[in-house]
Amino acid sequence: MVENGLLGFGTVTYNIARDMDLDTLLEVSQRVGLDAVELRTTHAHGVEPSLSAAERADVRAKLENSPVVLAALGSTCEYHSPDPAEVEANIEETRRFIELAKDVGAMGVKVRPNGLPDDVPVDKTLRQIGEALNVVGPVAADAGVEIFVEVHGHGTADPKNMARIMEVCEHPAVGVTWNCNGTDLVDGSIRETFPLLRDRVKMVHMHEMASDYPFEEELFPFLLDMGFDRYCLAEAAGLGDPERFLRYYKALFDALVRLAAEARG
Repeated sequence: MVENGLLGFGTVTYNIARDMDLDTLLEVSQRVGLDAVELRTTHAHGVEPSLSAAERADVRAKLENSPVVLAALGSTCEYHSPDPAEVEANIEETRRFIELAKDVGAMGVKVRPNGLPDDVPVDKTLRQIGEALNVVGPVAADAGVEIFVEVHGHGTADPKNMARIMEVCEHPAVGVTWNCNGTDLVDGSIRETFPLLRDRVKMVHMHEMASDYPFEEELFPFLLDMGFDRYCLAEAAGLGDPERFLRYYKALFDALVRLAAEARG
């Protein structure tokens, strides 16, 4: 249930909840009132492709008994390397995460580019990433899950470059995780950049809410206008106790979403 009645809110385990096992994470998420979580690989929750069939069934049962949605498995799979063998290894790792997502009941798998290699034409790399996504997209669709490409990395975090990747990859199971980067901003605004990816936005990562990023003024109105029914996920450093931090973060998120909704009339 979306508590503010408008946009769904949750957290990425990256930094904030990295040291919580799955039971603790789900308990804290329920107490705070989170709608969803994204489980970043290598963290204490332990939801990894190495899990056995029995362990996957146990994870799925815990999630099915929780009101908290598993929005994504946060892999670090990436396809920008100039080494074809490395790209293929990342594609195979993505396949393993897709199978895991299917088994545990995740909505999808987050992947990312992590930058533009030196001495390689930019469009060659962007096309290569898009073509790799065209390989994993059908695999995800067959498994009943999706691929969320984080707008991430030096150069690849530029929405214009991510739009080029999405132009190459047209598969409907592949979309983007809007990442609230400084590179989104043109004169402090996302009015030029958000429309480039609007139709492919499947998730949102949010960093520092108390910042100059136009959450209330632009991002939340844009999401509300498009009927966004996925999740805005906190990905921040946190301060001290994670549960206490998430309560404050959620309160600020809910307040800004309501203000954005009221301003729309």
